[in-house]
Amino acid sequence: MNPHHAIPHDLHPRPANTGTLNAFSDVDASGRAAELGRYLDHAHRGLHAPKGTLRAGLGVRPGGRVLDLGCGTGHELAQLQADGFHAVGVDLSAELLRAGRERLHADGHPVRLAVADGGRLPFADASFDGCRIERVLQHVPDPAAVLREVRRVLRPGGAVAVLEPDWASFAIAATDRDTARAVADAVGADIAHRDVGRHLRRLLVDAGLTEVRVEVELVAYGWLEELANVVDLRRAASRAVADGTLDRARAEAFLTEQQLLSDAGAFHASLNRSVLAWARRSGA
Repeated sequence: MNPHHAIPHDLHPRPANTGTLNAFSDVDASGRAAELGRYLDHAHRGLHAPKGTLRAGLGVRPGGRVLDLGCGTGHELAQLQADGFHAVGVDLSAELLRAGRERLHADGHPVRLAVADGGRLPFADASFDGCRIERVLQHVPDPAAVLREVRRVLRPGGAVAVLEPDWASFAIAATDRDTARAVADAVGADIAHRDVGRHLRRLLVDAGLTEVRVEVELVAYGWLEELANVVDLRRAASRAVADGTLDRARAEAFLTEQQLLSDAGAFHASLNRSVLAWARRSGA
């Protein structure tokens, strides 16, 4: 079973009185920066294929200046620089950037990092040939504002590449369809924009970007243990109970059925786990 890029649900419990905030919305304030950094290291290993697809679709020639917005602990910065790009990383978390700086120094790569809010980038207009954004828009307060800033700092003809999950696409087969729907609706419920993947095309167009294209990676899961790399089904069921959309007896019956289905080789769940989108800034 391959590790998956999605955030494990035990990494973003819903804090009291903070709505849809989760640990990745403010890593430094969460007090869990080291834990979240380790998760990013783990997730990086499971993202080889979509990361490669995202880079290939960016269409920036080696030697170009590329911004990694939400660079975390710097995995992709090292790859971009190894591929011949002049890479610059920004992240809102000083703690993650500290880990990234150590990784880049150890790898012998030049370090170009800045603590910055994606909605207020500290760069002049038309500063970059390309920009990559990976699993960031789902957590920011205003994805549209981030993409408008990206357009501002791209040179005419510059490209942006985005990768986000679509948690709202999660579906699971069950005898009790209403319970299955309630549990599915609870998956990623504490993520600010759990359905941002399906809105990428509109968001990119609204930001004034052109030549938008989108690819979707739909994954089907054939056993419960495989799904557990991505979704904690018991946690989602417990959330639905806590929210009042499901009673406890039906939740337990649902979970028992899912385990029996998995044991019998009859389990089925699906998710658009990677939505990849590319666009360009037009103009002379």
